[in-house]
Order: sequence, then structure tokens, then C-alpha cells
Amino acid sequence: MSESLPPTPSIAGSGILNQVVQQAHLLASEGKSQEARALFYSSDFKLKNWERSLALGQFLLESGLHLDSIEQFSLVLDAAQQEGNNQLRSIVCHNLAVAYRNLKCFDLASQFQQYSIAWGDLRSANHQTLEEELDQLSDNAACDLTGRANDAILQEDYSLAEQLLNISLSREILYGDPDSQAADWGNLGIVQGLQGNHLRAVSCLRKAYQLHKQTNNISLMGQDLVHLGELFWIAGRYRRATRCLNRSLAYFSRSHHSTLEQKTRTRLLEMQRLLKVKQHDPLLN
Repeated sequence: MSESLPPTPSIAGSGILNQVVQQAHLLASEGKSQEARALFYSSDFKLKNWERSLALGQFLLESGLHLDSIEQFSLVLDAAQQEGNNQLRSIVCHNLAVAYRNLKCFDLASQFQQYSIAWGDLRSANHQTLEEELDQLSDNAACDLTGRANDAILQEDYSLAEQLLNISLSREILYGDPDSQAADWGNLGIVQGLQGNHLRAVSCLRKAYQLHKQTNNISLMGQDLVHLGELFWIAGRYRRATRCLNRSLAYFSRSHHSTLEQKTRTRLLEMQRLLKVKQHDPLLN
């Protein structure tokens, strides 16, 4: 599943931090994980400690180091509570929900997603209906809907997940960016695929891929291709499935996401092995 990250608070050195994140990914792909982390504490730019921890936490989350990201996000949550910064509380709780969801700690993920909503502009803490909550949505609250939809997917409540994702997508189209829209299209594709609607699933995932292509988000383009590859494999279109995974490997390599690259390479080798078995004439045994 794809996650929409919440809008980050205004940070003076956000442009520099973006460069640092890219350099950190490059160092991590070269096996220099400690050097990658050290970049976030460089004295070359002045930032608050929580700003550094938030950026480092998001880097760790993207790198698949979920436990380490939780440590950083916990520091940010402490700072948010000390400052009484509700927006930051909402953002970091959303990120904690993503981390716990990736660790398959679904109860904790759902709990932090609700915290994120409570500190944001939704009023779930007052036990309002979904319709009443939606009336109070702010322009940037769609990420919480995506998070709730992901929880619904994990609970196999596909009808609710689809409803939430469609609402989130409508908000993202009005107020969001292409990457956030792509996350919703990708998750809609996953929901359709889980229900056996493979043609609809492929259509949704192709839309996600095209939106990520618009922003040149090559790592997420790679993930879209992985999801498409799995759908094609289920549908019996084995060669197209392996082509999708081959293409995704190039994107993961270019974006220095070594963990995703290795995981995808392992899956591709498994597909290729199974394809040889399927092509083998059993009468020759």
C-alpha cells in the first residue's frame, strides 16, 4: 500500500534538507548508513532538533528502517507536546501510524492514525459519523483519510477503504499534488486487485504511475511497476509481469533504494524460475 505523507511544517532549510535526503539515500545505497544519518546533524545549516529528527525519521521510514524511524518520531512528538504544536502532533502521529503499519503492528497503527486525526481537523474523538467528519475536512487532511483507508484494507473492509480513498482522491485533486493523488490511485488499484477486479486495478495503477512520472518520482514509479507486475502475474500475463519488475529495478537503482531493489530482484528471480517451470513440457519428464 502507498501512504500519503502529511504536509510538513514550514522549515527554513527545507530545500537544503531535500538535498541532504537525496545524499543520504546515495550513501545508504553504498553501505554507508552511519554517514547517511550523520548528514542530518551537520552544522552547515541551522535547524531545530525536532526538524532534524523529523527529516531523519522520514528518511529512515523510506529506507525501511521502521523501528529506527519510530525512535526519531518519538523525539518529535515530545517536542510537539512541549510546544503545544497541534499541527506537528498530527503530522508525527500520522508518520508513526505508517511505521507501525509497516511493522504489522496494526492496533498501534490504527491508534496513532486516530491520534493524528484528533490533533488535525477531523473530529473523530467526538465519535461523529463519517459524513459529519467529512464536512469538517481541511484542505490538507486527505492524508488521514488515506491512512484510515489503509487500516480498512488491512481489516478487509474493502467497501469502506474504497469510499475513503475516493473521498481522499477528490480532496487531493482540488488541494493536493500529483504524488498524493498517485498514492490514492495506487491504493484504489490494490483494493480492486484484492477483490479480483484485475482490469480496474491495472487501470488505477497505471494512473498512479503516470502521475508519479509527471513529478519524476522514480522510486514510486518503481513501486507502481512492482504492483502492476504482481497483477499481471496473477492474471497469467507472466512475461509482462517480469518486464514490469525489470523496469522497476532500474528506477530503484537510480533512486538509491537498495532495500527495495534487493527485494524486487529476489521476487523477479522467483518469477523467472516459476516461468521456466510453467513453460516446461511435463510430457518430457
